[in-house]
Amino acid sequence: MPQHYQVLARKYRPHTFGEMVGQTHTIKTLINALDADSLHHAFLFTGTRGVGKTTIARIFAKSINCEQGVSSKPCGTCATCIEIDQGQSVDLIELDAASHTGVDNMRDILENAQYMPTKNRYKIYLIDEVHMLSKSSFNALLKTLEEPPEHIKFLLATTDPQKLPVTVLSRCLQFTLQKLTHEEILGQLKFIMETEGFEYEELALSQIADFGNGSMRDALSLLDQSISYGNGTVMIKDIKAMLGLVHHDDILALATHLFNQDAKAVIDFVKDLSHKGEDLTHALKDLTSLFHQISIAQIIDNTQISNEIKTLATQISNQDLQLYYHMAINGSKDMPLAPSEQIGFEMTLLRMLAFHSNIKTTEKKTPKLTVKPKTKATPKEKLPIEPKLKLDKTNKSESTLNINSQQQWEDITKSLKFNTASRMLLKNTLFDKMVNQTLTLNLDEQFSSLLTDNIQRSIQTILQANFSELALKINLNKLTTQTLAQKETRANNDKIAAIQKKFMKDKGVQKLQETFNAKVDINSIKEIENV
Repeated sequence: MPQHYQVLARKYRPHTFGEMVGQTHTIKTLINALDADSLHHAFLFTGTRGVGKTTIARIFAKSINCEQGVSSKPCGTCATCIEIDQGQSVDLIELDAASHTGVDNMRDILENAQYMPTKNRYKIYLIDEVHMLSKSSFNALLKTLEEPPEHIKFLLATTDPQKLPVTVLSRCLQFTLQKLTHEEILGQLKFIMETEGFEYEELALSQIADFGNGSMRDALSLLDQSISYGNGTVMIKDIKAMLGLVHHDDILALATHLFNQDAKAVIDFVKDLSHKGEDLTHALKDLTSLFHQISIAQIIDNTQISNEIKTLATQISNQDLQLYYHMAINGSKDMPLAPSEQIGFEMTLLRMLAFHSNIKTTEKKTPKLTVKPKTKATPKEKLPIEPKLKLDKTNKSESTLNINSQQQWEDITKSLKFNTASRMLLKNTLFDKMVNQTLTLNLDEQFSSLLTDNIQRSIQTILQANFSELALKINLNKLTTQTLAQKETRANNDKIAAIQKKFMKDKGVQKLQETFNAKVDINSIKEIENV
């Protein structure tokens, strides 16, 4: 008869604490309690899927019921250990709360709790996804948790501990299991491949570990799929084809186009990826990961870093790279909202190019400021700068800037024709001082990514075109006073709130709500702009 295939997640499930991957703190605490035979009556294991909650619970069950005695190292060979491993122990009652939510089910199960175990030291209730129990079922469980018989142990597992009643939580020892690290998952994948004698590429296993996202079970399921796809091998080209991922060399090429500020090459490259049916969402994720690797290469001299990444690290400043990373993260959040995956990806990359410190600007030269005498102004005329600004006129072409307040600085910001990026930066600054024609501003720390050489040069050019011999200095600080940007945001929010309030008071709207038993989505109420 052909041998039955066993999936890797079950074949390599740990049978002792020593075989566990990760969860060091939880395991250490359990080992100490078992070796000292100082055991609580109820344990709660929380954490995302595939991190070892039920596995630890089963090992714990073997540890307290092993025929060799209570210890952190069950023998694994006695009848009790074998029965627990095979799921055949009559004294280990495993429940899936998702299918036993009713109070009658829980009462039927717990009414036998008063009776002694059939053959083992303890009767153990292992309840998985315990948060899915109904309120009545929790009440039935709580009654037993409050006054448990000495021969009963409760092992509860959940991915959502917030849904458990506080009364249940307070009666359990809680252990929070962390997501496994990339290195922990990768190490286990390599161990399994070498044990099975399969050929693999480490880069392919690394990709699988990434997709595991902290879950060993998810990673092992994908490894199973990869072995079948590659007919006993796990290679990066097969992983890319199987998951529709962009090849690593393509991501390196895309980063090179970005760093060279070649917008046409970037757009053409994305179009080519899209036409080939590549997963652009994962491509952006891989690009973000590459930025992380390049950033490490800029700071740490690591021999394990590839030459390609070291080369890229010399082609971009650390400041620009941090800005790119931030934009890539935000771009990933925006992808589901974009008209298409391709548009979302392209706009994220174009945003990076737009804010690169050395990007070439097509900004037109701003005409020099001319201040007309007040006596010649008519009611319809508008001065380029509001009258509250104090300007010392040196001739008909240039003025000397002389300001001493935030309000006057905001007037300057709104009056001159700065480009979009420069205006965004200046709206988040506060006036500090004006000494010897040196203007000093304070920029909010959270907008430090905007403070690039290119933007500073652009601001300096506009100011010097309007005010003679003016120098600019921008300091990063944690601001406590409202900036122009914050004032505008607040004013806009107040305006929207007033519009929403007026809409909700409309008798026609109120009548519609009453007639159709409807509810208005207040956030959808917007001002209609005049066309």
